[in-house]
Amino acid sequence: MRHLVEAAEVSTGSAYRVLKFLEQEALIIRRSNGVVVPDWVALLRRWSEDYQFLHTNTITRWIAPRGLPAFLDDIRLAGVTDYAVTGSVAAATWQSYAPPRSAMVFVTDPETASDAWRLRATDTGANVLLAVPAYPVLFARSGKGFQDIRIAAPTQVAADLMTGPGRGPSEAQELLNWMGTNEQSWRRD
Repeated sequence: MRHLVEAAEVSTGSAYRVLKFLEQEALIIRRSNGVVVPDWVALLRRWSEDYQFLHTNTITRWIAPRGLPAFLDDIRLAGVTDYAVTGSVAAATWQSYAPPRSAMVFVTDPETASDAWRLRATDTGANVLLAVPAYPVLFARSGKGFQDIRIAAPTQVAADLMTGPGRGPSEAQELLNWMGTNEQSWRRD
């Protein structure tokens, strides 16, 4: 339990409550040496029912006036380090579905990131969503993706796509398919 609490960065009480709930939902099996997840896809889908990218996180909407390819160059070159790309752009690292039309990026400070990335605030027609994460632990689980852009973990990307805008749910299914056949390359012990 101690290891789980540290890894998840939650209180011991929260960890016990969540494990009890997941056990009641038959999504985990407790063993003397730890917890087993017999069906990680079912667990991920259940999580996405409670977690929703647009509602759980604090979202701001922006326009990358020079388009997404230039925006991705700005991410790579601008020197901002506290970010993690998610959604369609991140999913393309593992399983390309279609050319991304928008970008979803977790940041700790949207104003600083938007200035560095030359974004313009908007209420409509956004092609970039900046999200202050409700759970900052996702930065610790992010890593380098294509073109050295920092991306969220594939489980986070899948959950964000499941509840994200537009064609996100279809992209999530493609990513889940890839994850199922490439489990050894992304899943931690």
